[in-house]
Amino acid sequence: MTNDNVDIIIRGAGLSGISLLLALTEQGYSGNVLVVEKRAKPETQKTWCFWGEQNISSSLHHLIKRRWFSWSFSNGRQEYHHCTQSNEHAYCCLQAEDFYRYAFDKLKGLPTIEWLWNTDSELINSVDANAHADTHADTQASANSVELALNGRRVSASFGFDSACGISLPEGNTINQYFVGAWVKTSTHSFNAKKAALMSNMTADESCFEFTYILPFDADYALIELTRFSMRDESLADMQSACEKIVNNGDYGNDVVIEKWEKGVLSMDTRIAPVKVGNWNCIGARGSMIRASSGYAFLTIQRWAEKTAQSLCSENKLSLAKPISPLYSALDSLFLKVMRKNMALSPTLFNAMAKNVGADVFARFMTESATFSDVLSIIKAMPIRPFVKALFTPEH
Repeated sequence: MTNDNVDIIIRGAGLSGISLLLALTEQGYSGNVLVVEKRAKPETQKTWCFWGEQNISSSLHHLIKRRWFSWSFSNGRQEYHHCTQSNEHAYCCLQAEDFYRYAFDKLKGLPTIEWLWNTDSELINSVDANAHADTHADTQASANSVELALNGRRVSASFGFDSACGISLPEGNTINQYFVGAWVKTSTHSFNAKKAALMSNMTADESCFEFTYILPFDADYALIELTRFSMRDESLADMQSACEKIVNNGDYGNDVVIEKWEKGVLSMDTRIAPVKVGNWNCIGARGSMIRASSGYAFLTIQRWAEKTAQSLCSENKLSLAKPISPLYSALDSLFLKVMRKNMALSPTLFNAMAKNVGADVFARFMTESATFSDVLSIIKAMPIRPFVKALFTPEH
């Protein structure tokens, strides 16, 4: 087995790993980076959304496929609309295939990056070995080091980022977000391309909260996605059949074509903790970079990548800032606890927020840029009794 050394190892060429690479490149990082991915290519059947294009690097602005200045919530009986006049609060969307195409065009051929696709790897816990270093200098040099075994090689680095780390699940009920989306083409102008339906036809029982998410990119082209926040195991195959029925039974004309599908499962629980190996840094969905109460991750990951790249380029150390601030983690934790205790209440909670909070306040809250007044508005919008009960009642 050969021994090699690089400056950074990124294990997983998904959104978080590639975003970090882009940020490092834009800021002129000169160290050597090894990227290891077990798949033959990245998964591109994904859509990422966020509020406010100013919250991401200007180099990514051209990738935004659509911006909406209006969005809605409905439960079949009531519908609430949010409208903004500001680009800073517009709802933005980009597609994974566009993001990866741009990233690989920019990163390919760089002599400081080694790519290993379709490659299995194993993390090596070097903490114990570091504890036996002979000198203080050796200890300092290896204090943050990581090691990886792959294809007859053992590679060490000063910093390691792992998007495939294990996770520790809490006891009791947990909520997962299941989603299956159909990209729909119609022969008629079936969609209002100026308004996104963030949550339509909301329904819930004691275990599952379901809604339809519609992103109209044109009058005849849209993503129609069935989403479930569920404490039971859901079948993505069954959800695809259900989503197909939603499409076929909708008022979209007779000639409806489903061009492609996207689907996935996300954990929605602030109590889930990544299981670190040695000095490896857990990133991505398994590294607590998702807003647990909603599943939004793109903006969080972009901010983390920017801060991490700045710290590595200027000081050759990691930023200590958490991807999601403690305030928003605490608010998400309480909100999810209320949902776990009474999932059937979920449509009421989201309708209350939609009804009582304005578009700009809502957008700032979703982007973790809310003012103190904004946070108070969000809290006041919620029915108080279930939150007080959740706050003072332990879970079993």
